[in-house]
Amino acid sequence: MKSCFLTVIALWFALAPGRGAAQSQAADSLTVQEAISLALESHPSIQQAEFGAAASGARIQTNRSSYAPDIAFSGSYARIGPDPSFDIPGLGSLKLFPEDNFDFQVGLRQTLYDFGRVAGAVDLARATHVGSGDYVEMVRYGLAYQTIMNFYSILILHENIAVLNEQIEALRQHLDVSTKRMRAGTATDFDTLTTRVRIAAATNDQIDASRALQTQEIIFRQLTGLPDEQPVILKGAFASQNLTANPDSLLGVAQGARPELVLARDAERTAMVQRHLVSLGDKPSLVLNVAPGLKNGYLPNLNTLKWDFAAGLELRAPIFNGHRTRHQEEEADANLRSAKAREDDLSRQVVSEVQQALAAVRSSWEKIEATEIQVTEAESALSMANVRYEAGVVTNLDLLDAQTALSQAKLMHLRSLYDYTVSLTALDKATGKKLW
Repeated sequence: MKSCFLTVIALWFALAPGRGAAQSQAADSLTVQEAISLALESHPSIQQAEFGAAASGARIQTNRSSYAPDIAFSGSYARIGPDPSFDIPGLGSLKLFPEDNFDFQVGLRQTLYDFGRVAGAVDLARATHVGSGDYVEMVRYGLAYQTIMNFYSILILHENIAVLNEQIEALRQHLDVSTKRMRAGTATDFDTLTTRVRIAAATNDQIDASRALQTQEIIFRQLTGLPDEQPVILKGAFASQNLTANPDSLLGVAQGARPELVLARDAERTAMVQRHLVSLGDKPSLVLNVAPGLKNGYLPNLNTLKWDFAAGLELRAPIFNGHRTRHQEEEADANLRSAKAREDDLSRQVVSEVQQALAAVRSSWEKIEATEIQVTEAESALSMANVRYEAGVVTNLDLLDAQTALSQAKLMHLRSLYDYTVSLTALDKATGKKLW
């Protein structure tokens, strides 16, 4: 069974640790870093978050504009009738005001003192802007790790399909041998029927894997913005080195780097600023009003436009507003407590996720070691089965079982490498590590 032996060698090289995807030699293939870069450069969700951050930045300047005076031009015209005049005996006609009344003014309104309400509004806008910027980073963080998981899903499916294709080819070669033996009278039709059943089962698995690959490639194009007509060609390898890490150190890193926690702290600071701003609701304000302009109706010539002005101070001191400020403070206090509780909840979740990811890393590495032994034993079993089959000691079914066992062992080993890579990625994500 020289052909079977060559098939086993081919399967081994196809699944050797550290081997990249089947398409990794292509000139236009993408690494995981390149895939992440494409996703972060073009994805609409990041653009949406960035526009939101830009809007919050503009809101800072909007609130700062309250420091500047409010200047506005106003003009009015009024026709008054009947004729506003009467006769005085011996003096003639006296007009009280003109029939055509013009009034043009440039009004200036400047807040002189408001107990820090404008400053509080600016601080609130600034805190919101910081949160918007951190939200952009969280969107980038989530999108990057989604791209990484999709990248490795495509790699594992390519590897699975390659193994299944080689398994099908090995079974077809075995079918040829069984057919020749049946014609020579040294084997029964049962051998060929059994082989065909195995080929059909492997073909169904290959079809399922191909459909899953198409789905993952569609997702990859959506993430990276690749056009539909461009093939998805990736290059990369699964992790194959054992990780040694200090759990306490990882937890400390996660508490400071996880974008969800950063955003929760931003929300808490924003709630504190909001609470301070609401507390100023009952404070008085002092405003300067100045309005120079042109107006007619002044004696002795009522129709002549003359310069005039009005200037004054406006003091507004709230007395009663239905306890609105008190209720707003209660609402702000509740929002602040909610933000603190949210941060505490996220902190616990982060600890749990890091611990779970570490456990998954250790478990996946143990599976790698176990499946390596399983592959070695399955290779030895297939070699013995080939020798015994040639000698007529074992049946065709025994040989097929040995071949299937080797293929399954190699697939399990490949799966363990994939799971280990995924668990390492999950650990990086749990600790807030940026891989881009």
